[in-house]
Amino acid sequence: MEKNIEEKSTENVSFVSKSEMFIEKNKNMILIVVSAIVIIILAFFGIRKFIVEPRQEKANQAMYAAEQYMAQGNFQMALYGDSTSTGIYGTGLLDVIKNYGSTKAGKRAKYEAGICYLRLGQYKEALKYFDKYNGNDQLTPIMNEMMKGDAEIELGNTSAALKHYKKAAAMDDNPITAPFALFKAGMVYLMDNQPQKAIECFQKVKDDYSESLFKSQMDGFIEYAKNL
Repeated sequence: MEKNIEEKSTENVSFVSKSEMFIEKNKNMILIVVSAIVIIILAFFGIRKFIVEPRQEKANQAMYAAEQYMAQGNFQMALYGDSTSTGIYGTGLLDVIKNYGSTKAGKRAKYEAGICYLRLGQYKEALKYFDKYNGNDQLTPIMNEMMKGDAEIELGNTSAALKHYKKAAAMDDNPITAPFALFKAGMVYLMDNQPQKAIECFQKVKDDYSESLFKSQMDGFIEYAKNL
């Protein structure tokens, strides 16, 4: 028993000794690697603190006036800013996208620019900015998909609109956006002279989304589709 303990002790000493020898032999390389890791970590936090966060703050400030214009229904100024003003009131969403497109505010500006173009009847431009938007919250990606459908409808592309509405309905099975997207899909089917498919959409809203505000209206749309 004592012999085994002594052998294990000798092995441990040997291992420690070899480790020390390895460190001693390669200490310069180890120091370089450790220093590099420290520099990378410091650089990451430095970039975040001194570059990313200030840019985000500037982007948020630049967005303020544009979003005020949007709230007032002035979509032209929301996009392009007020040419007679200086500072943030002369800054539109397109400026924010150009100067701060990689920030969170810049990404939101792409979504809002799409909405503005949609409201102005510039549907191809709307699609261009909706396609550029890549949000990760729960609501805006779904609304972005639905508004792609709205733009496609205005351009006469019913099959493309249906694709977007169906995708939006499947993105989150909640009682607000899902039945709204299904209702839109049903209306497109009516426009496309496919009443049976429209009924399927309306029936799904009625059966699966009892909390939806659309449920009470579905019987009327179903009856209308049946009579086509």
